[in-house]
Amino acid sequence: MTGFETVLLRVAGTAAGALVKSLLARVPGAGLTPEPARPVQRWRRPPAELGDSEMRRLAAALAARIDEATVRMPEHERLAAVTAVGDAFAALGPLDAEALVAADLDPAAVAAAVPPPPAGLSEAAEALYGRLVRLCCAHAVEYVTTLPGFAARADVELVRRTGELARAVDRLADRPDGASYAFEERYARYVAESHGRLRLFGLTLSRSRQEWPLDVAYISLAVSGEQQLMPGEPELRQTQLRAEQALAAADRVLLRGPAGSGKSTLVQWLALTAARQAASSWGTCVPFVLRLRAFTSAESLPLPEEFLRASGVPLSAPAGWVEDLMLSGRALVLVDGVDEVPQRLRARTETWLRSLVSAFPKARYVVTTRPSAVPEDWLAGQGFAPHSMLPMEQQDIRAFVAHWHAAARAEGQEVDAYEASLLEAVSSRRDLARLATNPLMCALLCALNQDRRMQLPRARKELYDAALDMLLVRRDTEREICGVEGVYLTREEQVALLQRFAYWLIRNGQLEAGRDEAVEMVGEWLDAMPQVRAQGGAEQVFAHLLIRSGLLLEPSPGSVVFVHRTFQDYLGAKAAVESRDFGVLVKNAHDDSWDDVVRMAVGHARPDERARLLRGLLRRADKVKGARNRLVLLAAACLEHAPELDPAVRTEIQSRTADLLPPSRFPQAEELARAGELVLDLLPEPADLTEREAAVTIRTAALVGGPLALGLIARFRTDTRPQVAVELADNWRRFRTSDYVESVLAHAELNSTYVSVYTSEELAHLPLLAHARHISLRDGHWLPDAVINRPDLEGLTVHRDGRLTDLSPLTALQDLRYLGIYECPRIRDLAPLSGLPLRSLGLSRIAGGVSLEPLATLRSLTGFTLDFKADIAELADLPLPSTLQSLALFKGARHVGLVGLERWPELELLTISGERQALQLAAQQSVPALKLLQLNGMVVVPSMLARHQELTDLTLLKCTLGSALEPLLALPNLTRLVVSFSGGPVDLSPLAAKDDLIVEVYGPNDLLGTELFPPGRLRYMS
Repeated sequence: MTGFETVLLRVAGTAAGALVKSLLARVPGAGLTPEPARPVQRWRRPPAELGDSEMRRLAAALAARIDEATVRMPEHERLAAVTAVGDAFAALGPLDAEALVAADLDPAAVAAAVPPPPAGLSEAAEALYGRLVRLCCAHAVEYVTTLPGFAARADVELVRRTGELARAVDRLADRPDGASYAFEERYARYVAESHGRLRLFGLTLSRSRQEWPLDVAYISLAVSGEQQLMPGEPELRQTQLRAEQALAAADRVLLRGPAGSGKSTLVQWLALTAARQAASSWGTCVPFVLRLRAFTSAESLPLPEEFLRASGVPLSAPAGWVEDLMLSGRALVLVDGVDEVPQRLRARTETWLRSLVSAFPKARYVVTTRPSAVPEDWLAGQGFAPHSMLPMEQQDIRAFVAHWHAAARAEGQEVDAYEASLLEAVSSRRDLARLATNPLMCALLCALNQDRRMQLPRARKELYDAALDMLLVRRDTEREICGVEGVYLTREEQVALLQRFAYWLIRNGQLEAGRDEAVEMVGEWLDAMPQVRAQGGAEQVFAHLLIRSGLLLEPSPGSVVFVHRTFQDYLGAKAAVESRDFGVLVKNAHDDSWDDVVRMAVGHARPDERARLLRGLLRRADKVKGARNRLVLLAAACLEHAPELDPAVRTEIQSRTADLLPPSRFPQAEELARAGELVLDLLPEPADLTEREAAVTIRTAALVGGPLALGLIARFRTDTRPQVAVELADNWRRFRTSDYVESVLAHAELNSTYVSVYTSEELAHLPLLAHARHISLRDGHWLPDAVINRPDLEGLTVHRDGRLTDLSPLTALQDLRYLGIYECPRIRDLAPLSGLPLRSLGLSRIAGGVSLEPLATLRSLTGFTLDFKADIAELADLPLPSTLQSLALFKGARHVGLVGLERWPELELLTISGERQALQLAAQQSVPALKLLQLNGMVVVPSMLARHQELTDLTLLKCTLGSALEPLLALPNLTRLVVSFSGGPVDLSPLAAKDDLIVEVYGPNDLLGTELFPPGRLRYMS
């Protein structure tokens, strides 16, 4: 390189620095977008990072601006694209100053790291997805540049990069020729080719492939670590972040994770990314992948000039090429599998790493290990930042399944049906969801699902047998790892020791044990296993189980747990059956922590033992009244694990379960939910359920909560029956808002159902529910823009808002047909309602004395509810049109007399409160032909109702009977009687003879004569 070129590069660096400084001088932000969208509400303190909720809000806000792109797009496609963008950023992880600076504050570079659009989007939706991703990245970068401390952070980064550029120019000037650069390109092509495919070790399946394109199959996973609170601030906090962010923020990383957590795959992906020079902090690095298991028989570990030969690269580098990269800081040294080094050689490995870091401090290092193989502070003195791989969450699992099948599609396979089937199974089956918490287990499920043509084993025993076979034997065998800890244990020997340890934990009600105690127990068990004791002591054998089995984990020094609770329960159940501890299982079956132990014990047991255990559960259900339903449900859940069972036992269990499922009353939902996640496995599918059964099933799942419950509810999302739709719309507060919107509400029919909004997070997600036409604001949201800016809104109710004083924003809602203002005591003026096309209006507990005159202009009103002390004395003073069909006077309006009721000849529904109004109704000379009458808070004399011959429905709310109900037999059209929270005994026996009458009961009541009614005519609703 000539001196002129060197000077030119230096000038370019100086000019770039000046440009960045000029951009940073602008306040606020860098001015990268003309109208920056706010990812958070204005009243919130700006967060230091943009997480899931902020990016979803940003995507929704930006989507609303792209009118020309969405005007011809169906609403469900637009929502699918917006939701997919939110999911993509959730998979990418939070965006903060560190991550964006690592991407050179380049929105295009950030966008390149965002996952591609998911399968199933239309062409138009994919185009919208791409545009929204790019916009979100630009606005995210703009937002971060407005944060306090960002300018100082950017100055530091600028000085650092300018220095690196100057040093790089100096090194380039000293190069005699381009041989090194030509080799670097050749080596990069080799790395991209050799590391471009992902292989899963340990599968022995006939139809499933064992290799996939890595760039398609890879997903970003979360790690634990420490992060700065704000750019430039010294304080640290424990947090979760994406692995790529953690690696970009440190030059030396120690990555810990149990078997199958994705460590080796991450190393492979880092190598591939660096080789392809992708837009990332390591995109300019040259990767060297050193798998330590390859060096266990070598006399020494490789020096830099031996990296290529030692890792099996069949290329010869120019002299000094690797060392030059190490010295310059462009080398990315990826050291995989410290746990795969024999214990006697780990000190040698540590010394080798310390020497490399001392000799080449500018190089970047990533070292991986299973947690228990080395101390927690291993390499801390050399500046290695420790991170731990975290279990996959529901969105990670779904992303993995999607990527796995996308990789299969890239190989020409037709897998759409397999993907949909597995996603449904993982979201609905508790055993699968608990197992699929790391990439290895997810890959096992994907492969099993394909190999068995979407028929995953219902019995957990078969599923866990396959998993144990992979973890305990095949994985290490296929990777040629043997005797690392100085002992070799067969599958049977490992299972024997692990199941005893699991059962000890279960019996003692523990999830973890002290390491010393575990070693002591292993020593006792080895007395019965002389062939194992001959290989090594208890400490050595336990170390093998801890490090190589993949089933144990050391979460903190000195404590040991099973990596999955489900493996503990599976192995513990096997030990319980072999010990014939059926009495112990029955005795503890009421405890939900024993659910899976009992169920798996049924799977391990022989047919006669199985019957004995299940009969014991039923007998205990008869004795322990408080746990009766739970024990019967547990017995029912055990049936799927019993391929062979005494028919009499099976029949008895099925008979008892029929009394509980499907649930048909809302009080049942609370009873069943007390059984916990157990009941989710037994709740019925939507098909063949009545409307009420479907609604109560949804309520039950919602009360249980969790991702599995959400998966069950999602199966009902296309059910349009009114009671079902109400439950779908009302239960999102019991789940993570974004998950519920994506899984349920975005697909539900909401045209005529009220969506209740309780929290600010739910309010922020309303833009994603553009198909919702009815909204219910709860607990003080004023009248937010998210509601007022919906000109097609048809129904709105506002509840319990002590700050709301002004209704004038409602004038923007010119399609509003239904309005309810409830418990808003500061509302004193109804004038803003005068121009609205309302058909129904409810006013309850607003300020006393408010004038109702503005209602005179509501010519389309057909329904009106009054529940506050208004400025009228009689109905004649109520300025409502003659077309009124429904009128409700509740407790707050009991002062209003009924003079003038005859003004509404079309009135069919009437609610009155108190004896005064009841007497006035009875004294009316002329009354409308009422069909529905509700009496509230009074002593009812049924003979006073005989004149209402058209009545079909009668409701007694908080009423006391003044005489018997026989006069109701004289009402020929009465088919429904509602008794709710009665104030005294209600004898229903006189009505038993009226075969067409159905009695519905709400709340606690003192009812007599119920034995005379068949179940279909007497319904307990809640």
